[in-house]
Amino acid sequence: MLGISLITLALAATGLAQAPVGYRTVYITSMVDTKYVVQPKSATSGSTVVVQTLTNMPAQQWYLQPGNSTIQLAGSTLCLDAGPKSNWKDMATIYVKTCSATEVAQQWLVMADGRIALPASSNPRECVDLQYMRATPNNPVGLYNCNGLGNIGAADKGLNWPLLNVTS
Repeated sequence: MLGISLITLALAATGLAQAPVGYRTVYITSMVDTKYVVQPKSATSGSTVVVQTLTNMPAQQWYLQPGNSTIQLAGSTLCLDAGPKSNWKDMATIYVKTCSATEVAQQWLVMADGRIALPASSNPRECVDLQYMRATPNNPVGLYNCNGLGNIGAADKGLNWPLLNVTS
């Protein structure tokens, strides 16, 4: 049993851990500049989420599926989390927290048009947003109205997150 645990840890550390069934492993890139990807500041529960230059490291890889999905940091037990309902507003911070199947703040809608919405939010529905539309190291990733600036929806580059498949 200890041997299996050590192998699992080694695979996770090298980025070779397998995605859950039905999920794929991706980089969540920014439409503002696709050289920047979503990642937590640190791989600890409660850490904020930022963008960093793509380095193909496991800390930048996520498990998700189109449609309703949790978004899990690859090789970890951490999921993208919008925090308490009082946080679900424009310019709010997004975190990674220990995954929970019952946590509505960890349920996301991965849309074909590039937006990633928090379905539990309404009036307005909030989406993952590149704050201040700045693709620079450590710029925060947060929430913003899914309609975008000027009601342009997915055409708002700050709300658009092209998914790049991780290849082995």
